[in-house]
Amino acid sequence: MRITSTYTGGLRFESGIRQHTIVVDNPVASGGEDSGPTPPELLATALGTCVGIYAVHFCNKHEISPQGMTIHTDWEKMTDPTRIGAITVSISLPQGIPDKLRPAFMRTVEQCMVHNTLCHKPEISIELE
Repeated sequence: MRITSTYTGGLRFESGIRQHTIVVDNPVASGGEDSGPTPPELLATALGTCVGIYAVHFCNKHEISPQGMTIHTDWEKMTDPTRIGAITVSISLPQGIPDKLRPAFMRTVEQCMVHNTLCHKPEISIELE
């Protein structure tokens, strides 16, 4: 899959993903215009929503309503090198998960593609064309 990100001025990029466009920018305090989330915010959001999608699948399979589910993703910035050093994903489900299904629920949500990618470092190449 290829995603194309185009520079549009300041620190802003527009990324074309299938038929969608996502604006990425930095806050004003960091030299941007705050017209979109930052790349680290998108990474944390990708993890949280991926976990959420797997949670919805689990709920649907076990006839548990996912209505009202919220996912809170907290992350901490680290330095040397600059990176996200810790991420916590908290799932809140008003109906809850029965105790006997909790281990299966956790195994399911931990299998999301973003979680697996972060836990099993991918090979990354940065090239200049």
